[in-house]
Amino acid sequence: MRNNRLVAAAAVVAAGLISISGTATATAAPAASGFDRCADGNFCLFEHIDGQGRVMGTKRAQSTLPLDFDNITSSIRNRTGQKWSVYTESGFRGRCLTIAAIWTGNVTQYDMSDKISSIRPGACPA
Repeated sequence: MRNNRLVAAAAVVAAGLISISGTATATAAPAASGFDRCADGNFCLFEHIDGQGRVMGTKRAQSTLPLDFDNITSSIRNRTGQKWSVYTESGFRGRCLTIAAIWTGNVTQYDMSDKISSIRPGACPA
């Protein structure tokens, strides 16, 4: 009789463990998409509008963008807390557009899409 009780108790415990482990499922957080791929503190350039396509993030000036990002930017997210300037030519030359300290959007309305070649913190020179 005592063995039967131990077997029954063990079965209840085992059933409880199975039940508990069955409810504890881990789910991965969804991957960031669009503008959300820009990490806090970064200035990010996106290949396509609305934060789509390839992304390049930086915290430093780039007098010449890498070849795979030169003249392909269509949208920007600034998460640095300071103004940045983007230029149509390398070496911080050409047309300049000041990006607000906290800004997310497309540069198509400023006629800058696929034209950005250098970037740096700070507003455009007066």
